Amino acid sequence: MTDSESRSHDEASTKSTKKNAAEKNGHCECHETVDPETREDVLNDYSHRCQACGRCGPKKGGLATLHVHHIERDPDGMGEHDKENLTVLCRPCHSWLHQQSTPADSPVEITDEDRSVLLPQDIEVLQFLAANGPLRTGEIASGLTLELSVSAIRERLWVLMGLDNRVESRDQQIVDKDVETGEWGLTEQIENSARGHIPDDQQLLLQRMEDEQVRQALERGCDRSAVTDVLGISRRTTFNKVKRAYAYDFPLGAFSRGGRPAEDTRTEQKVPAEEPSTSEGDEQQSHDTVTGQDDESLGRSETWGTPESESEVQSGGADGHRPDQAASDGGVSNELREHLQQAIDALQEVDEAL
Repeated sequence: MTDSESRSHDEASTKSTKKNAAEKNGHCECHETVDPETREDVLNDYSHRCQACGRCGPKKGGLATLHVHHIERDPDGMGEHDKENLTVLCRPCHSWLHQQSTPADSPVEITDEDRSVLLPQDIEVLQFLAANGPLRTGEIASGLTLELSVSAIRERLWVLMGLDNRVESRDQQIVDKDVETGEWGLTEQIENSARGHIPDDQQLLLQRMEDEQVRQALERGCDRSAVTDVLGISRRTTFNKVKRAYAYDFPLGAFSRGGRPAEDTRTEQKVPAEEPSTSEGDEQQSHDTVTGQDDESLGRSETWGTPESESEVQSGGADGHRPDQAASDGGVSNELREHLQQAIDALQEVDEAL
């Protein structure tokens, strides 16, 4: 089955690009071969805006150095320099496009089905983790060749961590997060897996539970707009909740049973949730400047779009208290339970009405 993942690059600019002789000699083909008049026309057509990350050139008030990129070097049915074969990329994105890693470069085997979910930069993330992991999100973002924001990297880490739950043919997890240190790595680099962890921080617990409820509701066929109305969240947030749910695989049944594990907390078939269109993906994968902060330092919950200073506190279990007891020892407030139950009931009503 195909899972259409939101993408940071326009489909045209992510098509396979053959390297020329200059690249084989170790040089990146970032120079332009179009005439000045064509270049100016293309820049105007694309409003002097990079089609990968959205940064603007000086004529639109930005600082990006823009290049005109050939989508194909030997296109069918048109000339190489025809405007239909040209797009606009900023210098960092253009450089990355010509140097991006391929599945063959991955430290773990990547199948065709995996590739239907992954993006080219995910391979570079895997390479970086294999060589340097475990690392915090900000350290990963600063170490990659492409300028991705910490939020964008975190999203890709969710996808990589939950790949085995999204792709039916994959039976092994490849990326994990350490619940005590907040660091990400390949599974063999992580000592204390965050998957299946039941936090004793109430806000993070609610987030994990809502994530799993949203995933299950969408897989049952609930309308996405109905889910956004019930939970009072944006459409964009539902996609991130699904990614996060696949990654952390929260044992919702254990909570509802007072801490006793359920026989099966995940549906038998791994049916991927609906993913956004390319235009939505462009917004979601915007390549903002990497901030110097890392909101995944020990004790912070993963929230999308929330300033790091306002992120909720997540327990790392450092006091010796087993976090999976939080759901059964009375530590969860009645207000939290009521909030979740109302969301569950509303989602079930929507599901039954369909």
